[in-house]
Amino acid sequence: MSATIVLWSILGLVVLRVIYERIRDRSLPPGPRRLPLIGNFHQAPTELPWITYRNWIQEYGPITSAQFGGNTVIFIGDASIARDLLDKRGNIYSDRPRMVMAGENLTKGMHLLLRRYDERYKLHQRLDAPVLSPRASKTYYPLQDLESKQLLFDFLSTNHFRKVYERYAASLVYSLAYGIRLQTGAEPMLKHAHQIQENFGYAGRVGTWIVDALPFLNILPSCLAPWKKTAEAFYHLEKALHLGNMQTALASKSWNWAKEFLASKEASEMSDIELAYNVGILADAGLDTTSVQMRMFTLGVISYPEFVTKAQQELDEVIGLDQLPTLEDEPDLPYVTAVMKESLRWRSIVPGGIPHATLEEDDYLGYRIPKGATIISLFWAMALDENTFDRPLEFRPERWLEVPESGKERFVNFFGYGRRICTGRHIAKNSLFLLIARILWGFNICPTIGDDGKPKQVNDMHMTSGFVSSPLPFEAIFKPRSEHHKEIIESSWHNAEKDVGVILGSIKEKQISIGLKVRG
Repeated sequence: MSATIVLWSILGLVVLRVIYERIRDRSLPPGPRRLPLIGNFHQAPTELPWITYRNWIQEYGPITSAQFGGNTVIFIGDASIARDLLDKRGNIYSDRPRMVMAGENLTKGMHLLLRRYDERYKLHQRLDAPVLSPRASKTYYPLQDLESKQLLFDFLSTNHFRKVYERYAASLVYSLAYGIRLQTGAEPMLKHAHQIQENFGYAGRVGTWIVDALPFLNILPSCLAPWKKTAEAFYHLEKALHLGNMQTALASKSWNWAKEFLASKEASEMSDIELAYNVGILADAGLDTTSVQMRMFTLGVISYPEFVTKAQQELDEVIGLDQLPTLEDEPDLPYVTAVMKESLRWRSIVPGGIPHATLEEDDYLGYRIPKGATIISLFWAMALDENTFDRPLEFRPERWLEVPESGKERFVNFFGYGRRICTGRHIAKNSLFLLIARILWGFNICPTIGDDGKPKQVNDMHMTSGFVSSPLPFEAIFKPRSEHHKEIIESSWHNAEKDVGVILGSIKEKQISIGLKVRG
């Protein structure tokens, strides 16, 4: 008799749960059919998830919903909707979803990307803003000039473009953050930084950790929670790197971000480890993003080389053959600027977007968007929207020189939205323009030749599935356009000022001269 009561009780609870889910989901945007209790968990993709999500958007509409366990996810595949919600209603859509493994266990709540939108997050925003503003970002050109000259020089002796791009990006951000140039790309601190990023990517993988699906399990002791042991080991590695780099920066004779932050009012409200994490996360953010985007550009050249001739013709007419392009040349190089924009659109390095979360319930187009819902602005869908981009799978810079059809809003938010937009975007855009302009000015990029004597074919859709998605390994050959171009590259590098202390000192003086408040 008691067993029968238990069974009827369980059945009653299941029925009540199903009724609750029907009521809960009634006003949500359309989406794939949910199963009781688990929602769409059985449909959650583990490989290249943005492809599945784009298929859902194409089937159900530009704003689509799914249910992963207890988490409501809203997918946005239209640029105007994304701007309406994430930009114009930023007071509602600026939070982050809870990530128990990566955000709480691994980084102890100190990773700026994963921080909830609260007063602590705003404190860090105020700390970072002075060194990342558009005016401050322009003053970093002397470092970008030096590092890009080494990049060109390195390509005279190697085709290992991944390593060359990674060294550029790492040396630029480590020089700014810590006053340390990375001249080879094989420095121990850089190897440790890449290990930490790999750990973070592993900890942040969707579907890997049961505690992300069932957060209440995080109350378990470490002996019953193996994810806590993994996170703790990862945390101590990251903590040691950030604190060690911070100490090196403060002991340096040159100006750097670490010194600038330490002298701020905001830093007085932070512990040493919290401040070290702030600087370290900014440095980490610059390691992969620019280098992966440059690999996307290289893939675009190999896959759609027709645009290169037009870009080089513009460079030859505007710049000439006897000097390298500079940032000041950008207004006079509209086609090269279009190449940069197309590189950002064509294959986004964050195709799944960066998740936001709602701080309160909202209503949009008659749909209910619950408080705490995860909001995915699906870059992959918006960048490949055939209604706004003609032949979207092709690398075609000309599209950015054409006037878009009236009423059609194109996806241009390559660096995110609203109050969570990438704070380092100004530095990144300057780097991308300078590198693309200088590489196209000095080199022809060609596919390698196979054993059959024909150029090796490259699949421009083969990407990794990480949070930052990069092309799967491919090869390319960098050939100087002429002996004269090679000589200019060599002389530019040999004559460059290479003392990072001198360069950082000039940056500090420049900032003072244009009225920026320098504290360090």
